[in-house]
Amino acid sequence: MPSPGHIALLTGLVSTSYFAFGNIANAYTGVMPATARGQTTLPVVDRLALWNFAFHAGRKHLGGAGGVSTLALATSAYLAGPRPLRNVFGIGAIAAFSVAAFTFIVLMPVNNDLMATLQAASVKPMEPKEENRVLNQLDKWRSLHRVRIVLGLVAWLASVTALLASDAAIKL
Repeated sequence: MPSPGHIALLTGLVSTSYFAFGNIANAYTGVMPATARGQTTLPVVDRLALWNFAFHAGRKHLGGAGGVSTLALATSAYLAGPRPLRNVFGIGAIAAFSVAAFTFIVLMPVNNDLMATLQAASVKPMEPKEENRVLNQLDKWRSLHRVRIVLGLVAWLASVTALLASDAAIKL
């Protein structure tokens, strides 16, 4: 029977895997690349609508996976015996938590601006200057999202490292 520490570790590994690789997939496949300059001839308002769709779809499950990752890795750090392993879990928990903090502090203003612009565009068409501003904001969002991807990968690497360094790997 697995211990609570092993359950927390495996939960952290699964949730960080889903979060990290889900964010990578969302960023580089599907509709998100269609929002980038030079990738499509779609009108800017349609690119903004695609971003909005992907944002709301990803927020539902990737946000939850990030929260589960933070809790699972923090629980693993608390339950871990040897100090080096506890530090690895702690680094992963901090990285997973940093994704949410970064999102709320740095990325949320960009998200809110893009959503407000989309709502305003449903009432009044965008002028060329506004379209260029939206493309700049989408570029900024993509750049900032890469920070979240890196933090998610740090949490995932911590989970994999902890799994390989713990006795859970032997018992699996």
